[in-house]
Amino acid sequence: MSQQNPRPTGRSHRRRLGDRAQLRFGLVGAGSMGSNHARVIAESTSATLVAVIDPDLPQAQRLADIYGGVASSGLETVRTCDAVVVAAPTARHVEIGKQLLADGMPVLMEKPLATSSQEVASLCDLAGARAVPLMCGFVERFNAVVRTLTQSLDAPVVHILSLRHSPGASAVSSSVVWDLLIHDIDLALRVSGDHEAETVWASTVVPEGAEFAELADCILHFPSGAMATLSASRLSQRKLRSMLVTTTDAVYDVDLLRQDVTVYRHVSAEYLMTGSPRFRSETVIDIPFVRHAGEPLGLQLEHFVDILEGRADQLAELRSIPPAHRLAERVVQAAASAAPAPGRTA
Repeated sequence: MSQQNPRPTGRSHRRRLGDRAQLRFGLVGAGSMGSNHARVIAESTSATLVAVIDPDLPQAQRLADIYGGVASSGLETVRTCDAVVVAAPTARHVEIGKQLLADGMPVLMEKPLATSSQEVASLCDLAGARAVPLMCGFVERFNAVVRTLTQSLDAPVVHILSLRHSPGASAVSSSVVWDLLIHDIDLALRVSGDHEAETVWASTVVPEGAEFAELADCILHFPSGAMATLSASRLSQRKLRSMLVTTTDAVYDVDLLRQDVTVYRHVSAEYLMTGSPRFRSETVIDIPFVRHAGEPLGLQLEHFVDILEGRADQLAELRSIPPAHRLAERVVQAAASAAPAPGRTA
């Protein structure tokens, strides 16, 4: 495959349409997530969609008709691209990723890269050996409230509590640990400042007749002393994306859906026993301003462009991929080794 390597121009990464040639992107996977990637590429002033690849050629053509590019069922179509976004089923990630990276093609791949930490390491090693950019779609890193949270923390983190619950999905190809929980594992690592967990406890629920775990809870203890209690579900009746981060002097209440943060700092408390007994507390409440720079998926694409054009650290991005995958695998293993309740849990 041929590859163009645009060099930094010294100009702001906030492009205006026509500032310079847009990077030519290929998209592998024309499903629901692929459709979202096609949209943000088409909306970007930094990139243009030139190829859509999917075994279902009519589906690829429908996406190409809307967002541009040539539809194809073969991976060779991306030979004229500068970079590729991979939103194919997880089971095909390693095969596709190795072919693209071996040919020197920069890749932004949906999470997880694979459901084996060894396979993830093999992709990262290949990218490192070929000096080819590889980025994983940890899109929550680009959620405005996550940046606000990390910039606001001013004391050691003690505990992280997260809920990532959703109604069931019609087409799933992996455990809820790899589909949803891995996002919060990644965030817990970033918020705590750790790269591994000392101990992992986990339990999952595989509903009768289901192939994969649809509910997963885990408790992680980190070397820093922080603990994380994370829950992910595809059995909910509503969508929840929340996180409570407790430090030694505050609690940060984060809503990743509504994108707001509320900070609580306890001042005093007392029981009043005169008249009707009651409890009274005094708490300082701060509501930090959340600066919204854009849609997280679009910001993720712009960060990938920054990597391609030398404005972001390619090696730092590569090193940030394996830890969450390794820890997700440990959660799966811990759940498998836990004593299951008959017929329901694993």
